[in-house]
Amino acid sequence: MKAPNWFKISEQWIYFSLIAALSSVLIYLSIPNGAHFNYTYRLGQIWLEGDLYSPQDFVLPKSNQELAADREFLIETKDYYFDYHYRLDEWSNSLDLDSALQLQLKSWQKRGLVANIPSSKHRLFLADGVRLDLSSSLTLEALKAQYGLPDDFMLLPTYTLNTAKTDSALQAKLDLIPENKGMITQGTLLLKQGATITQQKYELLRALEFSFTGSKGEYSLRSRFGTGLYILLIFIGLGYFLRLHYAHVLAHSSSLNLYMFTFGIGILIALLLENFTAIRALSVPLLLVPVIIRSFFSDRLALFTHTIMIVALVPFVSATVQFLSVQFFAGLITLFFIRGIYKRSQLVQSTLKIMFVLLLIHVSIHLIRESDWTSQSVLPVIYSLGGTLILLFIFPLIYFFERSFGVVSDLTLLELSDTNNPLLKKLSKEAPGTFQHTMQVANLAEFATELVGGNTLLVRTGALYHDIGKVVNSQYFTENQSSTNSPHEELSYLESAEIIISHINDGIELAKKHKLPDIVIDFIRTHHGTSRVEYFYRKFKEDHPDSNQFDQFQYPGPKPFSKETAIVMMSDAVEASTRSIKDKTEQNLSEMIDKVIGHQLATGQFDNASITMKEINTIRDAFKRFIRGVYHVRISYPEVD
Repeated sequence: MKAPNWFKISEQWIYFSLIAALSSVLIYLSIPNGAHFNYTYRLGQIWLEGDLYSPQDFVLPKSNQELAADREFLIETKDYYFDYHYRLDEWSNSLDLDSALQLQLKSWQKRGLVANIPSSKHRLFLADGVRLDLSSSLTLEALKAQYGLPDDFMLLPTYTLNTAKTDSALQAKLDLIPENKGMITQGTLLLKQGATITQQKYELLRALEFSFTGSKGEYSLRSRFGTGLYILLIFIGLGYFLRLHYAHVLAHSSSLNLYMFTFGIGILIALLLENFTAIRALSVPLLLVPVIIRSFFSDRLALFTHTIMIVALVPFVSATVQFLSVQFFAGLITLFFIRGIYKRSQLVQSTLKIMFVLLLIHVSIHLIRESDWTSQSVLPVIYSLGGTLILLFIFPLIYFFERSFGVVSDLTLLELSDTNNPLLKKLSKEAPGTFQHTMQVANLAEFATELVGGNTLLVRTGALYHDIGKVVNSQYFTENQSSTNSPHEELSYLESAEIIISHINDGIELAKKHKLPDIVIDFIRTHHGTSRVEYFYRKFKEDHPDSNQFDQFQYPGPKPFSKETAIVMMSDAVEASTRSIKDKTEQNLSEMIDKVIGHQLATGQFDNASITMKEINTIRDAFKRFIRGVYHVRISYPEVD
């Protein structure tokens, strides 16, 4: 096998790097600014995490009850402001008092007369701000009692309350009530592992969590650099994994576009919803991502993608433990249940099973954490279960991805491999021999693919359509001829070769007319590679040894460029050649298979395919076992002495 050249590999990496860079920028911009509080806690709970030190300076805010108590205290102890009035002349002119009481008026004016003597918890001021002491002042009730004055006796007070000034001073103090009751500095030990979360510790945790969500605008340069580096490492790891295990995804731009779009959009939606406190990333149906990846690629890639996607999100979401547990198991059980589902009834049943398991996961986490079931804790469960319902729309989503990215899912391949498909139906009616040949090639190729790994459904579908072009001139192919007379007897060798070779282009045109996907058409293009129409080539060479027209007997190619197309090429040649053997002994069949595959290797037909020599030898042995079973060949046992 020829190794892919450096330029081709570099092109793949450049294209991947461009898509990864675009995805990284979008993900970076969608990350909520600031740090995240990644702990769950409740009053009275045992702190199961490690020792918690304050990662930053933060304030301890007062509760609503504490703020209300502060307001009430200021109101109860508010400062009183009074206006002073000289009343002596008014009293003398307006009152008919005896001489003894007239002598007391100056004393009353000097001591002061007020409506009520304020409590000692209030500070007293004159309107101009001078401190006032009314502890020795008099009240009208006290005068009446002391001097036996009548009940209707009235005196205007010398000090009257200035309501406007008093209310204004009180409001100024109320406006200055501090909302915080202290400051916790960075590095302070908040909780030790195994400690009980008391009311005081609970308030500390709430204050710390509030400081995290309240400081989104203060995203330090160091945090930004760390975020960018983390995203970069995620995509580097993703790229190397694809290069080592799924090179075909990197090699096909349509496959890579679909994969990166699915991976990126899952992260983007989760990060964008993380900005909404009522929703959070926990409610995002990330399980949809592995379902889509599995539909177009494989279970292994789907599981890896789901895992690395969750790892990419963990530093940027809240309730990390719950998010990690729920989302990972959601993807895992979805991959387990959504397998081979091609009916709506099966899909509904599987979705309900997934929802039930998710509910159990949520319940188990709450039991472990000893959390209370509150409206706030129930909402993520409801959103999580509700998001699972999107699986019911997986069929139209897969159709959308197929049309948008030009790729094919297993569901479409299954539909195409149905022999009731109109094009296969046409082949069975107009070229029955070719139809039987394609069925046998499909079985042979599928059997071999299962042994060496590959997309068995794609191989089977491609094998069923690889000879569809023979419908156009079916009578010119030996498997469809019912009489001993061949139409080739009336044609030259060049004309016969041209008709045989034309079934490639005829097949491509038919496939495009019936809108077969390109990945299936590739099997039509490559199943003969650049080999020759050997029979007519040899006949022509016998009669024209000096001719320069030998190239007209060669198929146009291209050579197979994937493991699957290479397997179909081998299966096609082996099935056709072994069918032509008259004496189908085990030795003859084995020698023919070795000859066919050896010739393909010698002519470099597999140079562009991602298939190893070890896999080719495994396929060769598999063909021998399969063909021996088809023709019921018995193994030759040595004679007993």
